[in-house]
Amino acid sequence: MQEIVFRMPFKLFPIFKSISFGINVCLLPLKGSFLVIIFITTIKSIYGQELKKGSLNEQITFTVDNNFLLFNGDDGYYTSGLFLRYDRLKNGQNKASDKKVIMSYEVGQKIYTAYNRKILPNPTKQFPGGIDQIDRPIAGYLYGKATYASFNNDRMWSFGISAGSIGENSQGRFVQEFWHKMIGIKEHWNWVWDYQVKNEFGVNVQSSFAKALIKASKHPYFQITPITKAVLGTSFTNASQSVLFQLGKMSTISNSGQWHSKLERAPTGTSEERLEYFFYYQPMVKYQLYNATIQGGLFREDKGPIISEIKPLIVAHELGVRFSNNRYDIAYAVIFQSMEAINQFYWQSYASLILAYRF
Repeated sequence: MQEIVFRMPFKLFPIFKSISFGINVCLLPLKGSFLVIIFITTIKSIYGQELKKGSLNEQITFTVDNNFLLFNGDDGYYTSGLFLRYDRLKNGQNKASDKKVIMSYEVGQKIYTAYNRKILPNPTKQFPGGIDQIDRPIAGYLYGKATYASFNNDRMWSFGISAGSIGENSQGRFVQEFWHKMIGIKEHWNWVWDYQVKNEFGVNVQSSFAKALIKASKHPYFQITPITKAVLGTSFTNASQSVLFQLGKMSTISNSGQWHSKLERAPTGTSEERLEYFFYYQPMVKYQLYNATIQGGLFREDKGPIISEIKPLIVAHELGVRFSNNRYDIAYAVIFQSMEAINQFYWQSYASLILAYRF
């Protein structure tokens, strides 16, 4: 591993005067190519406007989605998701109810497989086998995303752009084989990756809007919030509508861990007032027009050895719990979702674990 340290001015955003950071770069050989893993070891920023002592205006969030977190032995469909997100308060006053603008930057990877990892090239008495058992196209998706989000008390609007790749470039096979090796799963189960969708780079724009019907500012122990989302791009095109029901102790949308908005130039209120702990339930309906992880690359003729048509209408149910204080967030959720591809045998389910730290 080689360490590279930069000390340089940063003029792209007026809010910064300069940034100093250290980066570790690790090159891993992968069959004639390299996977570059970048670790940011130190970050020091000097803002154009003075921050008050005790400000918590930045946040790092790590999210893991996996069947393994259900603890029931399932391993299929959307089988893994890894996400690292950085949020920074661009502007906003000290009052939790005032308007805020938050910039977010995220890198992530999603992995999709058939209904079961225990599929053999040929069937046996103990295990199913054959290509016809690959009921959902095998795919990975690796991406980066930047998002602008505006908060005003009990309302949120965001706009983002993402770029990423399906196929071998997503490194889905490498990550899943590495993980399976770590937990002792035999290599012969990984043959399905020979049939993954082909490489294609894509760009997508997305927007979301949420406004609380029952507001936490007036009813801090119960909140109902409709959420509308839309994605348009060459990898994914869809629109969804969900409703978030929260029960417990919570803050407004503009100052809640649920919305990545618990950032302030100087924390207001006592630690008890800023504490959040609640259960939530979020049913969702999505209509999808295109999904490259199922249908292959939009602009490719050779999309892959196994692709499928999509099911336009998707229904999902998410149940979760979240705890949040001044600096930390932890959340756990279970998601049940209807079939995305017409060839799928079953619904899918997975769990999500979220850890966040504000500084």
